[in-house]
Amino acid sequence: MIDLSNLRLKIEKYNDEIFEKEEIRKQNKELSFQIVEGSIPIIVSAPHCVIQTREGKMKSKEGETGAIVQLLAKRTKCYAIYKTYHNNDDANYDITNNPYKEELKNIIITKNIKLLIDIHGARNENDFDIDIGTDNGINVQNNAELINVLKNCLKSHGIENIKENEKFKASSPHTISKYISETTNIPCIQLEVAGRYRYIENIEGIEKLLNALSEFIGMIMLEGKD
Repeated sequence: MIDLSNLRLKIEKYNDEIFEKEEIRKQNKELSFQIVEGSIPIIVSAPHCVIQTREGKMKSKEGETGAIVQLLAKRTKCYAIYKTYHNNDDANYDITNNPYKEELKNIIITKNIKLLIDIHGARNENDFDIDIGTDNGINVQNNAELINVLKNCLKSHGIENIKENEKFKASSPHTISKYISETTNIPCIQLEVAGRYRYIENIEGIEKLLNALSEFIGMIMLEGKD
């Protein structure tokens, strides 16, 4: 059996860096998100790794998504962006006054980013391991092969119950995927990941997800060199 204790320690470290420093960041009026610089033209995003406020109601954080995008950035050298504290906002919902979305768009334009993967957390009660949201292909410019490659990578690492545009389609103009797709014209994939593949208690599931997405990113980069 593979020893995943080192992965667990890394996730705990990333979680602590987000949550233990939250009040310090607020007091210093720092940006409520962090950017990880990369060297390949792909960016991963975790807008819900802290609590959010949507239409006056508080929503829970989507556990470990912030750690997952940082680990993907480390493994693949892609860019990453993730929330660092709750600023009475919802980065995946607010249409106006949304610095997270605006900075994400700026990074994509200035760094010539070719693909966005926006990672979210879903409950285990949903009938899927992962729901891929593309607004029925619109957000990826109807590139069905891109999604087929993603599905094959997920399945090859044991993530079998994959849905597409089942419950979380990323069709609303509120969502990051729809906004970035429309304003930058790059493929944008929203991933809703069940807890069994992202909670630290399910460390084997996190490793499967990281391996699958790392393989996917690597394959996209190889295709881009042809």
